[in-house]
Order: sequence, then structure tokens, then C-alpha cells
Amino acid sequence: MRNREIAELFYEAADILEYQQVEWKPRAYRKAAQMIENLGEDIEKIYAREGKVGLTKIPGIGESIADHIAEYLETGKVEKFEKLKEKTPSGTAELMEIRGLGAKKIKKLADALGVRTLSDLKNAIIAHRLKRLEGFGEKSEKNLAKAIEQYEKSHARLALGKALPLADEVIAALKAQCESRTSKVDLSKVIYTGSLRRLKETIGDIDILAEAEKEEALKVVDCFVSLPDVEQVILKGSTKSSVILREGTSIDLRVVPPESYGAALQYFTGSKEHNIELRNVAIKNGYKLSEYGLYLKESGKQIAGSSEKEIYGILDLAYIPPELRENRGEIKAATKNALPKLVEAGDLRGDLHMHTQYSEGKDTLKTMIQKAEALGYEYIAVTDHSRSQKVANGLEIEKLKAQ
Repeated sequence: MRNREIAELFYEAADILEYQQVEWKPRAYRKAAQMIENLGEDIEKIYAREGKVGLTKIPGIGESIADHIAEYLETGKVEKFEKLKEKTPSGTAELMEIRGLGAKKIKKLADALGVRTLSDLKNAIIAHRLKRLEGFGEKSEKNLAKAIEQYEKSHARLALGKALPLADEVIAALKAQCESRTSKVDLSKVIYTGSLRRLKETIGDIDILAEAEKEEALKVVDCFVSLPDVEQVILKGSTKSSVILREGTSIDLRVVPPESYGAALQYFTGSKEHNIELRNVAIKNGYKLSEYGLYLKESGKQIAGSSEKEIYGILDLAYIPPELRENRGEIKAATKNALPKLVEAGDLRGDLHMHTQYSEGKDTLKTMIQKAEALGYEYIAVTDHSRSQKVANGLEIEKLKAQ
């Protein structure tokens, strides 16, 4: 469901308006956000079925807020909120993510101490300028310093080469945890999504998607938050949870039922721009697409959702590999069945950089050759270090002759 996504949109707008010292709107937006967050039904389904009239039936949502929700569902953004962000100092959004800081405190820090960025705040804490400010104090400084440290750890970007094995480890641990519990849950379908599945060079945080029946979802969440490497549980819901691992990486888990697994996998894998464009394709073809499924626009009947390939197929598109889902022309190419063929492991013909046990490698020359043959390679180049690289166990002339 997109309820949480839309709720966060209104929470953010409320924070910005509060920072701008607007009096009544922040309250209205927060009330609407709470109602949407706790709604028992997918808000996109309500809109598909009843339009804006259906949205206004939700307590706390009037005509104006219903218009914003409809605009976001149709376009992926609210123009008014985009303009609000433009009028707010660039560092404010980041400061609002620091635990213990709200809009009023941020405004006070900006007016009294000139704090407008995270760097400004860190410098003010180091100089102990906060504790002299009314409403703060020495304890506030310590708490904020700790919150900043946690924020920076969780927002540090990971290289793909580190993120992939870490995601695999977390998934393996989650499966083992669910298997070891008294009430076992079959996690045959669990995968990382987001920028990691698109194989971006660096990753902000890791998103994991799991399939489970509705009555089993909370059990999966319980397994996730109790993993041994979890340092802090940020959020624990019935189908979604966020944690921070001991080494600082933030991991989000979403659990969806089988009928929505493919739709959720597509939604949480594609870039925001790719997903907006794909939703536009769905609308043009008389459908509504969300992370919950593909629906007929008129009746609201779900016609696909369990499979990514099925969704792309119904929209008359060739299946788009995750790595291409960036809205760089891939959707247009998919309509013509003209997507490029990606290089896969089986396409590799050889390896021109290999180290053996003679220098700093882990395997023998014979083992390396046998593995290369098993992979179907046509050639390899052994590149053990020369004697100039003593720190890497470089080969002396006699050792090189022996090799």
C-alpha cells in the first residue's frame, strides 16, 4: 500500500510549514497523515474506486488535501509541496531527520546560533553553544551528538561490492531465524530490492522484500527485528520494519502477500522516475498500477500482481531487467521489444588479472586453471606480483622460473 508513502509526504510538509511558522496547516496535515497511516485499506484503491469523493470520506481529509493526494497518485509529486521545499533552507530537511530535533527547535537554532546545516549543528555542539540556549542544555548536546553519529552511520553509502554480500547475509540469517522458530514460516521468496537490485555503484540503505500470507507477516517481522546483528529497531509494524545493524547500515523489510509480491518487487526496485512513467503507461491502457497490484481502472478489479513479468506483459512491454529501470528510454524500447542485451556472467570469455599462491592469491595455479576451464573461459592471464612488490609477496626471479 502507498498509505505510508503519502503519510510521510504530509508529515514532511507539516514540518516545513511549522519551520516557516505557519500556524494551523501543520496540524491539519499531521492529522491527515495519521488517518492515512492508520487506514485499514489501500488509499490508492479508494481513489481508483471512488475518485476524490472517496478520499474526502476519510476523517481529517477535506477537498484541498484530497486534491493533493489525487495529484500525488497521478503524477508522483505535489507541486505545492515542491515549491515549499524550494523556499526552505537547503539543510533543513537533513536536520529534521536528526532524532530529537523538530521544526521549532531547528528554527530556534537557526535564529539564535545561525545553525542551518548539519555541519553547523556539529560545530555548535563541539563549541558547547547549545547548552547556553533556553530549551536545550548539556544533556541535549550529548543526545544530539549521539543522534548525529547514528544518522551519519545509517546514511553512509556502501560500495556495491560490500552491499551485495551484506544483503545476502541478512537474507540468509532471516531465513534461518524464521526456520528455527517454533511456528516456522516458509520464506522461499525473499530478495533485496531498490538501488541494490539495480546494481548501482553505491547503496544508501538496503531494502528487502519478503512474501508471506497476511497472518504470517508479523512473524517474519519478529524474526527480522530479532536478528543477532541488529543494533537498533527504528520501526516495527505488522508488514514493515526498519533496523540499523551494528556496523551502521540501515535495512528496511517489507512483507507482502503472494498476490502482491510481483507488483511490490517491481515498485520497490525501479527508480522513482521509472515507476512514475510505468504508472502513466498503465493509466493510458485503462489500468491502475501500485505496489499492491495492477487493477482495471473502472472496476478496481486486480488482474495481476504476483509476477513482475506478468505486469510488464499486460502493459504490452518486454520484461525490463532491474539494471535498466532508470527511465532513460527503457520503457520506450520495451514497447518495441528493442531492449539491449545485458552482459551476463556466461558471456565472459576470460580473465586478464589473476593472482595465485605464488604471490598474494589464495589458490594454486592448477586450481585457477581448472576453475577457468569449468567456467568455459578461453584464456587467462596470471599476473602475480614481481619482486618490486615485496609487501605483496612479489616473486623473485628463481621463484618466477619455478612457477
